[in-house]
Amino acid sequence: MSLERHTFPFSAIVGQEVLKTALLINAVDPRVGGVLIRGHKGTAKSTAVRALSDILPELNVVDGCIYGCDPNDSRSLCADCAERSSLPLTRRRPRMVDLPISATEDRLVGTLDLEHALKSGERRYEPGLLAEANRGVLYVDEVNLLEDHLVDALLDAAASGVNVVEREGVRHVHPARFILVGTMNPEEGELRPQLLDRFGLCVDIEGIADPTERVEVMRRRRAFEDDPDGFARTWSSDAKALVRRIEKAQRFLPDVELDDDLLFLIASVCGSIGVDGHRADLVMARAAAAFALLDGRREVTAAHVRAVAPMVLAHRMRRTPFDEESYSEDRLQSALASAGAGPDDSESDASPGAQDGKGDGEVAALGVRLSADQVGSTDAPDDVSTRLSVEIDRVRRSYGGKRQETTSNDRSGHYVRSEPLRPGTQPDIAFDATIRAAAPFQSSRESDLAITLEPSDLRNKVRRRRVGASIVFCVDASGSMGASNRMDAAKCAVLELLVDAYQRRDRVGLVAFRGESAEVVLAPTASVELAQLKLRALPTGGATPLAHGLVSALQLLETETRRNDDVIPWLVLVTDGRGNVGINGGLGSEDAITAAARIREARINTIVIDTTGVPGGGSAARDIARTAGAEYVRLKSLDAPTLTQTVRERVQSA
Repeated sequence: MSLERHTFPFSAIVGQEVLKTALLINAVDPRVGGVLIRGHKGTAKSTAVRALSDILPELNVVDGCIYGCDPNDSRSLCADCAERSSLPLTRRRPRMVDLPISATEDRLVGTLDLEHALKSGERRYEPGLLAEANRGVLYVDEVNLLEDHLVDALLDAAASGVNVVEREGVRHVHPARFILVGTMNPEEGELRPQLLDRFGLCVDIEGIADPTERVEVMRRRRAFEDDPDGFARTWSSDAKALVRRIEKAQRFLPDVELDDDLLFLIASVCGSIGVDGHRADLVMARAAAAFALLDGRREVTAAHVRAVAPMVLAHRMRRTPFDEESYSEDRLQSALASAGAGPDDSESDASPGAQDGKGDGEVAALGVRLSADQVGSTDAPDDVSTRLSVEIDRVRRSYGGKRQETTSNDRSGHYVRSEPLRPGTQPDIAFDATIRAAAPFQSSRESDLAITLEPSDLRNKVRRRRVGASIVFCVDASGSMGASNRMDAAKCAVLELLVDAYQRRDRVGLVAFRGESAEVVLAPTASVELAQLKLRALPTGGATPLAHGLVSALQLLETETRRNDDVIPWLVLVTDGRGNVGINGGLGSEDAITAAARIREARINTIVIDTTGVPGGGSAARDIARTAGAEYVRLKSLDAPTLTQTVRERVQSA
């Protein structure tokens, strides 16, 4: 039997007690809203999620219903079950459904059953992954890389509990209630805020440092790979005990209520932390009740609230990328103490993992965020536009930038229209358009099929998807006047632009040039956390190797376009244009002009921000802009808000 047919036993996973507790809470009460698991690769995120399916208790489902409707809940029945006179019952485990990041929208929400339509002439809905996941678990690995149109469909279903499909002449509505579980590596980019808030709980996972536990990880994994069946039998009794524990908790869940004191405690904590909306309050109440039952108690205490609070608030405390910390254990404990549930509470032993005799109940703090005074003031100027002076001398780039949406050739993106199928192209058949094209000719075609198709009838789907920009700031960090201000403004602009990175699929990087060479401080990324880590210390001083900076930035952008030929490359040069260090002993000014010419040849969208601060600007920066085919901009005052607005306006209007 192949290894792929086995899942690693949930009880055999070493460490990660907070993660296991979060998953168990959702198993007891799916209304908690799922869990987001963040951590670096190789930390057993996916292993734990897939192992969950083996310990989920069986469900009562309507026999023969593709959605697994609950026969005891008339409000959630699909249309077919609602019309049936009797609902035969059967039992099965909840499904664990994987949503690949490469999935199409049709596969997620469902579409027209083409085979049935061609044979019978009738339109029939073919269910998608949302239908399969009803009353089960929808698992998205690398959820932060999910395409925008899939996120939109997922949010609609998660918010309403139903999936509404209207496409290709088909309208269908079916229940879609599921536990949403996502895993991600924060270094690969952020989650869209709407999707982030949709996860009830969030845990941050780190690798195990203790050598004894690391050895145990190796032993258990090796035993599983050598004999999956035998390994599963070894842990079967623990798995059965977990199932019984979950079933017992589910049975008593309707009887558990939180008294007014606990409800006020929850509201006070969420209010003092400053979370947006009220979802955190609702999730914390449900999670505390489920955790209390897992802890073997039928009465929820302040200790249970304190134990689940980090999982509820870890992803909801962020304000902007300039906050000192998105999650702070000290700040949370202070809020709990102020609300009357501090660490001295008499029942403080209730913490995730305590029921197993291990785990301290703390979720690792997220990456430290730079404060506003570290990156320069974030206060908006009274009138930014009055401080922005764009010289008409600007040689606007001689070629237009690509739009932020592009036609997709890999079957990803929204289906917007159809076109005749061209020979040699990858087929992505538009069923509705194909049938419409064939319909007028059916009377002259003889066939046993309801619809007879000819090659000339075939229509292909034209899809459009959002494409992002790769923006590289190339900043003069030399000893010339204002170097520190330039670096602070650029640092702040990078972090500000990363706020929208997920929605716009943008990546932002930073090259600093000083002394004898240039340094890639931050390779293009969509991760705010990684940017904060890399941009903490930005030294300044020395000579001005402008040519080195331009070449390094160009190489970064060429790498980005090779990685994804749809990306829109942008270079933002912040300098006075006076380079005094050349390449391989050359003249600094001449080598800078040569590098600028290479940028024009590479068709890089470029903005030159002149920092001379003198009326009319500096001729050196203008010369660089003309040679690079760039837009020339002189800022009367270089600060973070003005620089950010300058770049954002041009990138978004391209």
